Amino acid sequence: MKKRVRIMAASGALLMSVGILTGAVLAGMNADLNGDGAANRSDAAMLSDALLGKSSLTKNMDQDNDGTINAKDLSRLKNAILFPQTSSSIPDLGTKMNANATMVANFSAGQAGDFFASDGWTNGKPFDCWWYKENAEIVGDHLELRIDQKWNSGDSNPDWNPSYSGGEFRTNEFYSYGYYETSMQAIKCDGVVSSFFTYTGPSDVVNGKQNPWDEIDIEILGKDTTKVQLNYYRNGQGGHEKMIDLGFDASEAYHTYGFNWEPGKITWYVDGKEIWSMSGDVPVTPSKIMMNAWPGKTVDEWLKPYNGNKPLTARYQWVTYQKSNSNQQGNQQQGNSGMNANATMAANFSAGQAGDFFASDGWTNGKPFDCYWYKRNAYIQDGTLRLIIDQKWNANDGNPDWMPSYSGGEFRTNNFYHYGYYETSMKAIKNDGVVSSFFTYTGPSDVVNGQQNPWDEIDIEILGKDTTKVQLNYYRNGQGGHEKMIDLGFDASQAFHRYGFDWQPGKITWYIDGKEVWSMTGDVPVTPSKIMMNAWPGKTVDEWLKPYNGNKPLTAYYEWVTYNKQ
Repeated sequence: MKKRVRIMAASGALLMSVGILTGAVLAGMNADLNGDGAANRSDAAMLSDALLGKSSLTKNMDQDNDGTINAKDLSRLKNAILFPQTSSSIPDLGTKMNANATMVANFSAGQAGDFFASDGWTNGKPFDCWWYKENAEIVGDHLELRIDQKWNSGDSNPDWNPSYSGGEFRTNEFYSYGYYETSMQAIKCDGVVSSFFTYTGPSDVVNGKQNPWDEIDIEILGKDTTKVQLNYYRNGQGGHEKMIDLGFDASEAYHTYGFNWEPGKITWYVDGKEIWSMSGDVPVTPSKIMMNAWPGKTVDEWLKPYNGNKPLTARYQWVTYQKSNSNQQGNQQQGNSGMNANATMAANFSAGQAGDFFASDGWTNGKPFDCYWYKRNAYIQDGTLRLIIDQKWNANDGNPDWMPSYSGGEFRTNNFYHYGYYETSMKAIKNDGVVSSFFTYTGPSDVVNGQQNPWDEIDIEILGKDTTKVQLNYYRNGQGGHEKMIDLGFDASQAFHRYGFDWQPGKITWYIDGKEVWSMTGDVPVTPSKIMMNAWPGKTVDEWLKPYNGNKPLTAYYEWVTYNKQ
């Protein structure tokens, strides 16, 4: 195939664009363009001349294998010359970086993302190193974590005096369920570890409480870089180690290592292929993402004795985190009763915060709601939102078509919300004839861009006649009939439980206490809607709810509501 060459002026830079080259292209790059056995200035001059049109373009000039030869390739080549034995000369054999992930740290582009370098402390046993920021830096087109000499002989603490220095990168923020991945080249040397993991512990204080020790590990032991060790800790309990044969030497090239963390399950991947999974009492606490390179002491049986070789370098091209598709936070123990405090919209009633919600006031919905909505029936008190069924406060409140007999409480958002995960912590009413709910709704009363919305709705309803069950349903353009009754395995009126749903194009999945209980696919709602909760007595629906006996007041309680955009 002949090369098609275009010369373009862009922001003063001269670029050459080359048509896609045929034949196999090795991953990574070869900085020795002229084949003299060394990568040096002559190779950079050769590529520079080609970009200026003084010589011909050749296949190996495409240093980043993107099908074009331009200034980026020259920059990559210069990095290889300035920083020999860096990622510029290391084959890249893993999966490609997900540039659209929730969090991206693209070290190959000099971007640290949410990460910073640990500096000025030691973790104690078995880490035979002091963390210094000089040992964790982006060099050229990669992050380097180095094991080296101890830079300050006075650095120690009463319990542990490490002999060396190590490099560590960690995020500022906490992350929860989702997919974590890095592109890494590990260190080959007895007694050392190259790692990628999530961690939180008592040193992290959230909402005034110390976090438990929760951790998910990918560790490559320098004594045998043809294997990877997987592990996790839940509330300080480990012992879940699994050693996996990689089928390659992790010190010779970049490969991708990742894990998918979901409620009750962790699945690990290498180069995009699943290699192991564990289910059970896995971590639940949002954690920081970390990588470190360190020598061990007192763990010779595990790592073999460290021989003091230095410097040693683990290299990383990038790290990504993609939030779970369900966006639900499972059984996490951070914040209030599992509330995702980092959600797109959070109404933390337990802290007296209504968020985007306000109380309905001064109307009735008509059949089958045997109540008039009053704001006095929907208020935050003593750490909960209370939605109350009570007497009718104004005897004249009604309309020509419907004269309700009671009052009810309803909270609704000002704004409209679309695809994502919706969740609340609720304690329902136990009484025949009433409903406690959490749902999304829009209809003809909502006029957007001059047009009435269709009736779209997604429901979680607990019927007071049997609070050991929950009814799920949805309406699409006014068409319902998708009811599903689910046994809860508990009484929803006795304690707070979490009720949520993940609304995506063509599919709705419902969750109770972080566990999937039902899903429906097809012609599901598509219209952005308001988030709502209400407590109400029914009339003309005795077959569905049983007759309401007039007991009052009755109260449904809510601790919080979250919405996480997806």
